[in-house]
Amino acid sequence: MGRSRIYASAAERQRAYRRRLAAGQAAPAPPPESRPRRQPSRPARLAAVRSAVVQLFDEYENWLAAVPESLQESGQAQRLAETIDQLAAVVDLLCDIDPPRGFGRD
Repeated sequence: MGRSRIYASAAERQRAYRRRLAAGQAAPAPPPESRPRRQPSRPARLAAVRSAVVQLFDEYENWLAAVPESLQESGQAQRLAETIDQLAAVVDLLCDIDPPRGFGRD
């Protein structure tokens, strides 16, 4: 079962198209084809997590290094040092992870 005709002939369809074009209303563009994006592989996602945690660790270290001497013994500096220690432990744990490659490629 086909679509019903809007115009009786090709000439009528062309005339309507030219009227729309002259009025500044060109035929609407078809919607772009949207394909679902593939999720990165597990090793790629693990590498992304590692790099994000290492970057966060570096940012916290730079923040602690930028704390003025007058605030070196403050509660905030101590919390920063604790956070850096915890992030260092997380970085070590993430770097120790060696996931299987799968499908007999070990």
